[in-house]
Amino acid sequence: MRFLNDWRQGGRFAAFLRPVVLSGAGIICLLAIFLLSRQTSSAVELGHYYEHSCDIPSAYRATDNSGPGSRLRLLMVTPAMAADMAGLLCERESVQQLFTGVDVSWRPRTELTTGDLVNENYDVIWNREHFLTGLLPDLHNYYDILLHYDNYAVFWLSLQSTPVMTAEYFRGKRIGLLSDVSSHTHHLLPLRSLRTVNSHQNDIIPVYFDDTSTLYDSFYRGEIDLMTGGLAFPAGQPVHRTLLDNSATAATFFIRKDLQQHELRCDIIDALELLAPLWQGIKSHTQVNGDC
Repeated sequence: MRFLNDWRQGGRFAAFLRPVVLSGAGIICLLAIFLLSRQTSSAVELGHYYEHSCDIPSAYRATDNSGPGSRLRLLMVTPAMAADMAGLLCERESVQQLFTGVDVSWRPRTELTTGDLVNENYDVIWNREHFLTGLLPDLHNYYDILLHYDNYAVFWLSLQSTPVMTAEYFRGKRIGLLSDVSSHTHHLLPLRSLRTVNSHQNDIIPVYFDDTSTLYDSFYRGEIDLMTGGLAFPAGQPVHRTLLDNSATAATFFIRKDLQQHELRCDIIDALELLAPLWQGIKSHTQVNGDC
């Protein structure tokens, strides 16, 4: 009987302990999840949506300067190769001698202001010369032309069928355009082409984008029917093309006039040449005295 009573009491005691043990296990699980979430979030470092950056380790720097202008700043119009350009430049001795890091950013060209140019907020700028001189007539007192590509072909692009240059073909089509009015490839040329075939604004459905990456993504998802691009358009699937212009100016890059170091200019040109596949073999023209 005593054994039976002890057994019953032990059972009641175990029953009493069971929720305590379970709640303790729950606390441990919650603690583990909390710690894991802290470790996961700390491992992810999100940069600015419009920027790729890299820092030059202090051991490689030739200067401890960390004030304004201590970083090499490039303003592009597309995120293409931005991370690779930043990484390459951070490894170059000419950059390490003058800067503490590299920032490659991209924004619509229309967001650039006269103040940005006068204050030399960017060391390298990808833009149209006529647009920059419109903002600052004496631009060449502040910036030099460093590199440019010209005479490349631009096409109408479609995933459904080969574009036909008639008003009937374009009628009812959703056409992707950049909101950047200075973009030849993705704004000016397609609008000029539509006027040439007498396609009225009411006949098409223009869809505007702030940058080329979202324009491309929308095209591949079938959210737009047509857009324009070069021969080296990054095709994730078969794309139908019709020539729009065979002598467009692809890109012009400007460099801050004060950055006269020959090796630095050559290293920046090397980094910008990472973008060359966008124009598929179009010859570049540099404005650097002497060979790089």
